[in-house]
Amino acid sequence: GRALSTYLSGRLRTFVNVEISLDQITYEEFIRSVMIPSFIVVFSGDVFEGSAIFEMRLDLFFTVLDILMGGPGENPPNRSPTDTEINIMRREVLNILTLLAQAWADFQYFIPSIENIETNPQFVQIVPPNEIVLLVTASISWDDFTSFVNICWPFPVLEPYLEKLANRFWMMGRKTEKLVEKQEELSEAVKRTEVVLQAVLGETTLTLGEVLQLRVGDVLRLNTHVGEEIEVRVEGKKKFLGTPGKHRGNYAVKVTRLVTNGGEEV
Repeated sequence: GRALSTYLSGRLRTFVNVEISLDQITYEEFIRSVMIPSFIVVFSGDVFEGSAIFEMRLDLFFTVLDILMGGPGENPPNRSPTDTEINIMRREVLNILTLLAQAWADFQYFIPSIENIETNPQFVQIVPPNEIVLLVTASISWDDFTSFVNICWPFPVLEPYLEKLANRFWMMGRKTEKLVEKQEELSEAVKRTEVVLQAVLGETTLTLGEVLQLRVGDVLRLNTHVGEEIEVRVEGKKKFLGTPGKHRGNYAVKVTRLVTNGGEEV
């Protein structure tokens, strides 16, 4: 979870919290739990006999994609992703699977490869319905956003490594305190990261012809009025509202309200 948190925090330029949980269910139960549509990646490794599944909820898929493309990561659409969107996120998933392979490195390193990508779970049948699988769920959250990623490991894929896996989980239990310390260190490091903050007095729209005719002394009418609150943006995303003024001889802005991830002003 720590490696995934670090990776996503870097890609999304905000602290991302990742919590891992495990469950043992049948493959049929897993397939029934997957939403339609969803982003389903069938993957394997060079040392595995069989395949596993990486599943990402579409709200997370579109939110991450929008942020990577320079957008605000708000209001994800309720539809299946396009081929272009899938190809972009395919690279991100391969990077995440590489992190997974590194986590396995202590007992069995593997080179991940993507076999297929589907959006309908009914078209993904890698083992019989009654086969037991290990379901690893990563709860991913930042700001007011929370979603999930699931990794479905069929028992036949894990069987050759069960003893090593059991020893690994036992050692992880002894390292809980150290992991908490590392997470706190990551949180502090993210807090020290410099970001661009902009106070936007207002905006307007001009045609190219109007821009070419601009001269010194021309007045541009903005979409805000004197005395109104203005937007305060962090890395291009609207985060606060404020009022402009002066402080100790410099232009300044006083923060008056917080803008949540959903755009609500509080």
